[in-house]
Amino acid sequence: MRLAHLTDIHLPIPAPPRFRDLTNKRVLGYLSWRRRRRFRHQIEPLGAIVADCHKMHPDFTAISGDLTNIALESEFSEGFQWLKNHFNGESAAFTPGNHDAYVETPWARGLGRLSQFMMGDRREENASRAPNDADDFPFTRRIGDCGLVFANSSPPTAPGLATGQLGETQINRIGAELTQLGEEKKCRILVLHHPVTEGATSGRKALVDRKGLRKTLYESGVDLILHGHTHRSIWATIETKNGVRPVVGGASASHPGAHGDYRPARYNLFSIGGDADNGWRITVDTREFDPASGDVRTAETRMLLPIA
Repeated sequence: MRLAHLTDIHLPIPAPPRFRDLTNKRVLGYLSWRRRRRFRHQIEPLGAIVADCHKMHPDFTAISGDLTNIALESEFSEGFQWLKNHFNGESAAFTPGNHDAYVETPWARGLGRLSQFMMGDRREENASRAPNDADDFPFTRRIGDCGLVFANSSPPTAPGLATGQLGETQINRIGAELTQLGEEKKCRILVLHHPVTEGATSGRKALVDRKGLRKTLYESGVDLILHGHTHRSIWATIETKNGVRPVVGGASASHPGAHGDYRPARYNLFSIGGDADNGWRITVDTREFDPASGDVRTAETRMLLPIA
């Protein structure tokens, strides 16, 4: 199994927003995008990253949020078209980030437009279908020996905040899905936008119920956790009753170059082997955009499981 993980895409805002669209938190986000973010996230390095991802022929691609910037209706229309042009719902899936839930938006005019990429098994009905609303998570995709659970950690927040929250109901569903996948002897992978470990980001950007999630993960078991949100690579671990398991935060897939703590555009390509009885083997290549040549190359390779 080869699994690609892309995150924090931040496609360009397609056109200047209408005045009435900026009479809320969006005005701050739009000013931030005009001053800084449109230079930090660009379509050219993103195109090189996606082209390289296709060249590597992953069996499945997980996209962990922030396709948009301020959750305009036009951004969701452009975002769906971009996803449709580069991926298909059978071999790729998306879960929302905080910028995709920037303000309260009717489902049908916002995230609902991306439903084709949020198809999966939903435990309440034991059926594969698209989500009905932002609370209709998690969903599960079974790909060979792997089971990926996609959770929504991104409710709308007040101005100045980018916190995440799953809620007790969703955390319980995540635990139930992972337990079921464990009984099926699948390699269990949790995908969400916000980090689950301590210290990965500041309090105003953190997952507020991360301790509750980690408690559930300890009991249910999980083999790999993928997240975004920080725009930089995160390498961490959590404890489960079956032992220590890796947590990998992906860097942004659209950075044109390095600045501060950030690297140029990156994505992670995982190779997963082994089995539940003898132990899973997981290695990862971090593929990075080279601003000088425009090519994408392997920046680092790590063994995640078994953990030495």
